[in-house]
Amino acid sequence: MKVLSFSYCFPGKENPTWGMFVYQRLAALHKLEEVRVCSPVPWFPVIKNNMANPDEQVWHELAVYRPRFFYFPAILKNYDARLYALGLKHWLKDLCNGWRPDVLDAHFIWPDGVGVALLAQELGIPYVITLRGKLYECLKVPSQTQQCAQALQGAAAVISVSSRMANEAATLGVAQEQLHVITNGVDCDHFRPRDRSNCRKQLSLPEEGRLLVTVAHLGQRKGHHEVIQALAALPDDVRLVIVGAAAQGGNADGLRELARNVGVEKRLILPGPQPYDKIPLYFSAADASVLASYREGCPNVVLESLATGTPVIATDVGAVPDILPVPAVGRIVEPQKVDPLRDAMAEVLNQQWDAEVVVRASGVRSWTQVAKEVRDVFENLF
Repeated sequence: MKVLSFSYCFPGKENPTWGMFVYQRLAALHKLEEVRVCSPVPWFPVIKNNMANPDEQVWHELAVYRPRFFYFPAILKNYDARLYALGLKHWLKDLCNGWRPDVLDAHFIWPDGVGVALLAQELGIPYVITLRGKLYECLKVPSQTQQCAQALQGAAAVISVSSRMANEAATLGVAQEQLHVITNGVDCDHFRPRDRSNCRKQLSLPEEGRLLVTVAHLGQRKGHHEVIQALAALPDDVRLVIVGAAAQGGNADGLRELARNVGVEKRLILPGPQPYDKIPLYFSAADASVLASYREGCPNVVLESLATGTPVIATDVGAVPDILPVPAVGRIVEPQKVDPLRDAMAEVLNQQWDAEVVVRASGVRSWTQVAKEVRDVFENLF
């Protein structure tokens, strides 16, 4: 089977961790079927973008194309998907002359899914859309919601990374038999239990006391403000490590100021963004991890924490109820609420957890297992 996957979010030399979860699923699928990737680059004449290169590249054994499509920066965003399809039409027709895919595989509903739906209709190729957190942004805009509904209804199958988004797709008119819930996987060789003390030493973290870790960008919707406020109500031996870069208006200075205001400035550790290879060490160094997001698709940091044997406190968003068995491996709380978050953090920190037991109880799956489920969906199309 020949699969052409589309994802605007995909790793490259400029940002090797962007869209890592998309790459990992495709890399695993590529071991089972022939997969190529189209990661389009938005282009506007006065904005230089060195990534714009339609030629085939190779990213860790995956063939990747990066054709350009015209867009309007900051305005007329309801046209992005149509411009996406228009910009890729001739490129895709040329590709099909020598290599015609059996299925088009869109990894986000916007602009990939809607754009791919338009391309697939013109070329007569079945398409599949994977729903991730991007759907929720589109549902806030009536024009985008309508375009998403049309694309989803025309898809040969819809894969959702959470039960919650599958329900949203059903309300948009997708038949139940077309819907498949397949949550993300984990690189179980990379994320595995390690010695906590050694990890703290490697990362120069405090060797005494208890540590909470959050791996997420510093934007407001990740809920760091609530976590810091909750930290202030916990014993003084508890510290919080937030691993991530500034984003969406949130930055380290703002978090430090909040921590100072609530009296926990010395208990907040902000190492900034970290290489992918170090992320497992942070999870293993911690007594528990926290993700207090306001919105998510299928947050891989929850799965990665569990794969290291570290329990998780997370808000009830996206696929969290699908991937975090409670109370066996952590707690789930309401978003944007400090008191329930504080209580859950205290409960988890006061309990003894065995890393191997957490891994077994979590039911985390490898990307190979996920790829086999995706392949089954594709095979059933024919």
